[in-house]
Amino acid sequence: MAGLYGLKILLLCTGLIELAICDGDRNSTGSTAAIPPPAKVAITNKPPSTPTTPLNSQTASNSATPPPINDQDKSSISTPSPTQPTKNVNDSTATGGSSTSTSDPASTAVAQTQTSDPASTLNQTQAFPTNNSTSQTQAFATNTSTSQTQALPTNNSTSPSPSLPTSTPPIHNQTSPASTLTSTPAIPTGSQTKPTPPKCTYTVKPVKYGFQINLNASTYDTYNISYQDESGQNMTVEHQPVNSTIVVSLKPCRKYSLTTIQPECELQGNSTLRTEKMDDLEFSTNTKPGYLCYVTKWNISDAKWNSPVITWDQDNCFKLLDEHFCTNFTTNVAVPGECSVNISKTIPITAEYSTVEHSPNLEYKNDLPVEIVWENKPKNCSPKDLDIHYTCEGNNGSINLTDLEPFQKYNCSGKITHNSKVINTKSIDVEIKCEVHIKETSTNTNTSINLKWTNQSFHCQNTLFHSCVSCRIETEVKKDCDTTDELHYDFDKLQPFTNYTCSIEPRYKDMSYDTLQKVSKTIQTEPGIPEKVKKILQVNYTQNAFTIKCKTLEPSQWMGKEQWYMATITGSTITGSKPKKHPNCSFTFEDLSYLTDYTVQIFTYNGKYKSEAITEHITTLYNDKAVIGFLVFLIILTSLALLFVLYKIYILQRKKSNNNDEQIELIQPSDEENLLNVEPIGSEVLLDAYKRKIADEGRLFLQEFQSIPRIFSRNTVREAKKSCNQPKNRYVDILPYDYNRVQLTTGNGETGCDYINASFIDGFKESKKYIAAQGPKEETVGDFWRMVWEQQSSIIVMVTRCEESNRNKCAQYWPSPEREVEIFEEFVVKLNREEHCPDYIIRHLSLTNKREKSAEREVTHIQFTSWPDHGVPGEPHLLLKLRRRVNAFKNLFSGPIVIHCSAGVGRTGTYMGIDAMMEGLEAEGRVDIYGYVVKLRRQRCLMVQVEAQYILIHQALIEHNQFGETEISLTELHPTLGTLKQRDPSNEPTLLEAEFQRLPRYKNWRTFNTGINEENKKKNRSSSVIPYDYNRVLVKLEDESSHDQEDDDDDDDSSDEEDEESTKYINATQIDGYWCQRSLIAAQGPLAETIGDFWQMIFQKRVKTIVMLSDLTEGDQEFCSAYWGDEKKTFRDIEVELKATETLPAYTTRSLQIRHPKRKDSRQVKQYQFLKWAGRELPEKPQDLTDMIKNIKQTCGYGNSKAERILPVVVHCNDGSSRSGIFCALWNIMDSAETEKLVDVFQVAKALRKERQGMIHSLEQYQFLYDAVEGSFPIQNGEVKQPATTPAAAADSIQVVNETKAEQPASATTATQQGAEVVKEAVESTPLVAGKEAGAAAEGNEDEAKEPGSPTEKTPLEGASNGPAVTLEV
Repeated sequence: MAGLYGLKILLLCTGLIELAICDGDRNSTGSTAAIPPPAKVAITNKPPSTPTTPLNSQTASNSATPPPINDQDKSSISTPSPTQPTKNVNDSTATGGSSTSTSDPASTAVAQTQTSDPASTLNQTQAFPTNNSTSQTQAFATNTSTSQTQALPTNNSTSPSPSLPTSTPPIHNQTSPASTLTSTPAIPTGSQTKPTPPKCTYTVKPVKYGFQINLNASTYDTYNISYQDESGQNMTVEHQPVNSTIVVSLKPCRKYSLTTIQPECELQGNSTLRTEKMDDLEFSTNTKPGYLCYVTKWNISDAKWNSPVITWDQDNCFKLLDEHFCTNFTTNVAVPGECSVNISKTIPITAEYSTVEHSPNLEYKNDLPVEIVWENKPKNCSPKDLDIHYTCEGNNGSINLTDLEPFQKYNCSGKITHNSKVINTKSIDVEIKCEVHIKETSTNTNTSINLKWTNQSFHCQNTLFHSCVSCRIETEVKKDCDTTDELHYDFDKLQPFTNYTCSIEPRYKDMSYDTLQKVSKTIQTEPGIPEKVKKILQVNYTQNAFTIKCKTLEPSQWMGKEQWYMATITGSTITGSKPKKHPNCSFTFEDLSYLTDYTVQIFTYNGKYKSEAITEHITTLYNDKAVIGFLVFLIILTSLALLFVLYKIYILQRKKSNNNDEQIELIQPSDEENLLNVEPIGSEVLLDAYKRKIADEGRLFLQEFQSIPRIFSRNTVREAKKSCNQPKNRYVDILPYDYNRVQLTTGNGETGCDYINASFIDGFKESKKYIAAQGPKEETVGDFWRMVWEQQSSIIVMVTRCEESNRNKCAQYWPSPEREVEIFEEFVVKLNREEHCPDYIIRHLSLTNKREKSAEREVTHIQFTSWPDHGVPGEPHLLLKLRRRVNAFKNLFSGPIVIHCSAGVGRTGTYMGIDAMMEGLEAEGRVDIYGYVVKLRRQRCLMVQVEAQYILIHQALIEHNQFGETEISLTELHPTLGTLKQRDPSNEPTLLEAEFQRLPRYKNWRTFNTGINEENKKKNRSSSVIPYDYNRVLVKLEDESSHDQEDDDDDDDSSDEEDEESTKYINATQIDGYWCQRSLIAAQGPLAETIGDFWQMIFQKRVKTIVMLSDLTEGDQEFCSAYWGDEKKTFRDIEVELKATETLPAYTTRSLQIRHPKRKDSRQVKQYQFLKWAGRELPEKPQDLTDMIKNIKQTCGYGNSKAERILPVVVHCNDGSSRSGIFCALWNIMDSAETEKLVDVFQVAKALRKERQGMIHSLEQYQFLYDAVEGSFPIQNGEVKQPATTPAAAADSIQVVNETKAEQPASATTATQQGAEVVKEAVESTPLVAGKEAGAAAEGNEDEAKEPGSPTEKTPLEGASNGPAVTLEV
């Protein structure tokens, strides 16, 4: 034992010496100087790139960085890491061949296991020669990770080499040893014999998740152990000899080779190992909130995740998405290797995990009962998965959600129960604010006010609220209001004619809130009986007169609007005198009898009631100046008589000197002094001049019109006023001037036989072009035809109807179609044929004079029927169209054109003004409208009778100047259309493109407030197509059409406010047809919630034909909800049953039967669905659409007359405009072509654009209309082939004279000639109207003024709805 302890002490000393040497070497940069040994020392330097070869002859390799380890593995298992030494995963002591526990303290640094191999794998080895040839091996720690081995000679025996402990922590080397080697010289130990230190050995064995390394007899504190996987990747792990090391985070079923251990140590066993098979893979949702993570100690970085494809983050987790919650998440992973493994896992992802990152977001709707909604609830979680219960806290504690009250603040939270787990949500503040709107009406007497109102509640029920009402005088102290649960309240015992401020305030539990609308209104009670005069203050006498004064009343005592004192006087000489009225209580009574008793009664009067009278008895004084007065009276009377005699003598002398000339007057007024100097207007500034004059409510128009004398008094009307001629005048104040009246020459010789109420009128630089006549009376029809015969007139223009507003306007002076021939005195009038058009009737007459043997004469009678009873025509182009018809019948040999209305001044002068100014515009490029109207008035009184007619002349000229003539006859359609489409080589727009560009864009020219309010927005398919208020279809709330009465909805342009409130909104517009106004209805395809309204409209408007221009769905978009079915269906009281269906190539027809529960009979409705439009901007073939239109007209009885077009046709597409506009345009164009043999695509498109938004919006649609008409009327043998259903009569066709340039087509307009002046965009569409006029003129009866001096003018623009409208473009 003594020897053993001595050996240990020797080894300890040797270690201390070596430690001292190492400390000295730490400061050196090169190799340590060699100490010459007493014997030969062999030093072998191994290059750093050469791996150390263990005893088993296996080749080592450089170390490499191991793969990363999961965070949870790091907490329990030592892995190769740059910052952490290797530790055992299971316990703190090594399980291999080394032990840290011994009974000898000195042996703690000595390895117990000794190998038989004398070699060592230490990083640095030194051999010390001894006297007995015993060598000792000792390991020295260096200050670098690079070492050098020196071989020293030894004897045959060796001694164990102790490992010196060090306090330096182990360092994980991730790189190969450095190239700098440190050489330590051998230190002789003298002749003392020392024991041989034990050899360093280590073993490796596979364990779960990796392999375990055990070191024995190590002499260093830290070892760097390098290993290599199958791919050649190098890894290094640090090892402390006091513990065993388990290397984890390796790949399963893979081969790994131990390559080197530094300092060198001997490997016992195989250097190549195979890891175990991976048997399972765990998943966790608790590792990272909101994530799914897999947990394993294996390295599966090369595993393939097959389903689903997942990208894992550095923590082996991926973020769960909303669709994962409340589902079973299944994933498959394939782990490669020699024993590859496929693992499939299904993990339930429950709802509570969604609340980890996103707390439930609760929202509530401001409605009672309260409903709380979990906004961000996972979409896959069904109500069965989640049990949600909400509780609220208020001022009175907890309360259920269904018991919440308005205007109270609550804090509500929810508990979500899922899989027996409770999730508490965040709390939200809930406060329901109800709204109440009040509509009030009142009636009142002089002592009471009756208030009535209706409540409209939002978000809450009406029954929750009561009303607090009050009425008080403004000067009164504010008093409490009266509470009532009724919707009416009476206030009585009020003061008459007093302003009361009445208020109605809805309250909830006697509390008022901001959202409960309070309504206040000032109401004045009716007048009452005023107070009577209390006292007579004084009476002042002056002989036969006196003045009486009384005490005045206070303002509050009048009890009415007016304040008058009234007095009556009675006496022996006065009975029934008219009461005197004065604002002050002071009355003077004069010219009374002298010394006479009178009784005066004074009372007050407030405009409605009289007070009691106060009576005063008064006696007049004696008149001492009666004689003087009588004398003065005589003198005055004598003087007056003398003056009268002198005046008569003067009159007689004047008559004699002037040969009884009646034109001489004592005072001659000047008719010219009020005339203005108005310059002619050039065509290029005509629109600007109109805008300037119409501004400020038409002030300049009014100023011009009122400056023109109604009658030029210099021109006498002697013949018209003769007693024999007065019965021949229709109106007493509208008489022809003597100088230019039409004189009849073939009368019967009686007095006045040459008289007729007609005047010659000059045209534009053409004398006596027109004859302006009154409408013939029954007794003057013979004189009228005598005038036509004598003046050789071949055209009669009649701009009135025989009867308007139940008043006779003109006698019928032509034969009816039933009689054909009428005889008026010596004239025989025969009706050859009659052509009816919507706006006029053309009659071809033959006139024969029985007194003459000459042949009969042809007379064309054109009657304009579209002049409204009140006002002027709404469209100026109608008068331009009439002018074209009249001019088509002119010839060089005809006499003056006879034009008449009722009086022959208003409408007659308007037509003459338009015709003459059109000639001036075309001849000189300028117009003098003011000057021509003055000229008309000089030739016939009251010509252009009202201001609206004066403005209409301007508007007609603007219409022609801006748009030109776009009407084309069928005979010229094909060549004209070719010219319109022809493109010049200069790439200028074609005439057709220029014509389309001139179409005005009506921007906000009418209101559409009903369609955009919040209640009706959801009823529109498109926010860009809303019907205008003035022509939208009104659907009555209570169906009045169930009674046997005609619908009155179409009588007015817009209903009054009461009618508006009793109707429902539907996106449908009433469109004017060719024959009748509002004969078409353009509607959007019904929505599911508006089908009932759609059928109500069909029933109330008595529609018998529906045209559907779309499929129910096109692509993925709904165009129309199905408003019929294969079986009987009921839509809001309207029962609809499909009776028959017929399918043709281009369209399908359905026969539907509808029935209303309030009517016993049923109605038949035919639906046409066009099939060739789906998915296209335009129909594939225009002929398909025109053929369907022809079939509708023929089958459904839509003939060419107004009587057959009374019931409207409903046309609908998706938005009610894009396709419906094309159909409505073709419908009207084909009617015009079949009736008048004329087409005017431009005017039809312009009218449709004005009536509904979005109609005819593209050039392609506009050209399609031309192409469709061209295809409907093809050329055959050089002539237009008429449709089979329309009788063709070439003789009935109307010739149209193109009044622009002869070489241009009919649609080549003045604006086209101006080139660059073609209007490209209409920026304003302003209805320009002349409003109501005074007297008969204001009502359209402008010719019925009874007295020549009666005023007929007023300020213009008082009624915008009655006047015409033109489109202004800049």
